[in-house]
Amino acid sequence: MPGVMIVENSDKPLWLVKKLLSSINYEVTFETDNGFEAVEKYPVIQPDLVISDLMLSKSDGLDVLKEIKKNHPESKVIIVSSSHSKKFDECQTSGASACFSTPISMKSFVTLISGIGTSPKKDSKIAPVLVDE
Repeated sequence: MPGVMIVENSDKPLWLVKKLLSSINYEVTFETDNGFEAVEKYPVIQPDLVISDLMLSKSDGLDVLKEIKKNHPESKVIIVSSSHSKKFDECQTSGASACFSTPISMKSFVTLISGIGTSPKKDSKIAPVLVDE
């Protein structure tokens, strides 16, 4: 079962993401609202996928993405924002597997996660995805 790290500082989106992930047999192996903690724990937990909110209380998702990709270039990181952000372009340039703004349909979310999460970690040729519904 693929493991997912979630970096989110709001309870409602966190609950929804966890529910959707469990419906497609993904396990949340670590969750935090602290971007610094996510970066620190990444090598210990070694999740198959990281889903991070762009706006966090103690850092931001772009910083989390950059730090994880710097030390783990094979990592798969998805950035989420409650609105289409100008930072999405920088996230894509920094190696995000996908960026999307909420709300997103459950079907689109499941399709996105399934496609990214099941592709091989090493030598992955994932095309960056930007979803803005």
